[in-house]
Amino acid sequence: MTRKRLVLIQFSRALVPIMVMLFHLSLTMHEYFDFNLFGLHALPMSGGVSYFFALSGFMMYYVYRNHFGQMDQMKKYVINRFIRIYPLYWILTIVLLPFLFIFPWYGVGHETELETIISSFLLSPNPSGEPPVLIPAWSLKFTVLFYLMFSLLFLPRPRIAMAILAIWGGLCAAVFIGYIPVYNFITEFLLNEINLILLGGILAAYVVTHVRINWFFSFLFAITGFLGFPFMWKNSLNPIININFDLGTGFASILLIIGIASIDLKKDIRIPKQLNYLGNAAFSIYLSHNLALDFFSEVFSRFPIYETIGGWILSIVFFVIMISFGSLVHSYFETPLINILRKRLLRYKVKIKGVKTVVVRY
Repeated sequence: MTRKRLVLIQFSRALVPIMVMLFHLSLTMHEYFDFNLFGLHALPMSGGVSYFFALSGFMMYYVYRNHFGQMDQMKKYVINRFIRIYPLYWILTIVLLPFLFIFPWYGVGHETELETIISSFLLSPNPSGEPPVLIPAWSLKFTVLFYLMFSLLFLPRPRIAMAILAIWGGLCAAVFIGYIPVYNFITEFLLNEINLILLGGILAAYVVTHVRINWFFSFLFAITGFLGFPFMWKNSLNPIININFDLGTGFASILLIIGIASIDLKKDIRIPKQLNYLGNAAFSIYLSHNLALDFFSEVFSRFPIYETIGGWILSIVFFVIMISFGSLVHSYFETPLINILRKRLLRYKVKIKGVKTVVVRY
């Protein structure tokens, strides 16, 4: 099967920051103003990061499946993965760190510790278990681990790499079930159940590229996956079945991806440029939104703004600020930075523009 532009998948990338932003916004509104925004503050998470994990696994297989076993493609793959994650993340972390040293109240307290700073820049597990300086980047640690494991597929015998990934998934499942005890933070990280969601993304890509799914089942997968999120939200508050929240939303994400990707493959779809831009800017918005939210929530809480305009309008204002700030980061930092680094490290020019970037930017 030839590689086709996946427009719905491109737009769905925007689901990640939107869901995460709404969750963080709900926490902020409840903490600062005692305002209940959809009751999201009571949830363990939004599930948006689970979709990010599943989508990452899906796109890696979908984009690189024709290059498995080609050692000459590994360097390009590694450089591309590095460029996509580290430079922008380092810039945002460097911007935030001095502020945390000058105004310790802005953070939790661990952000200025040497252990946290080192593990943050490396995106490696922290022995103390504390999140990185830029808190949303906790998910990137698992993504980097997955990218490293996925790189094995470029070795001469990809079937052996597939077997290794399958064994890795089996060990993660065994740890989650309780068959294998975990004694230290490294084992807990390497065999965390979150890795199963990333591997599930690979499975989703394999299904849509090897199985012809008809319209009925495409919509069935998409609708079931979409409804899986509110079900998991409801189940976390009023348990109906005993299911891990991350794995539940991860499974819903995999079903949703299979559904919309199979629709993408059957029909050429157009989306407005604004929505395509939002999908492109998803990573910047995801990484930077908390910076804007934390800053303006501190500022707004010192004035009678909430009492004047109310919780709903203030929530909309916060949401617009986060989207706008993340979009500025994408347009004026992420995009030029990726272009420059790809030109210098990979020796070719890349224009990050339009729908065609769906494949290029992953």
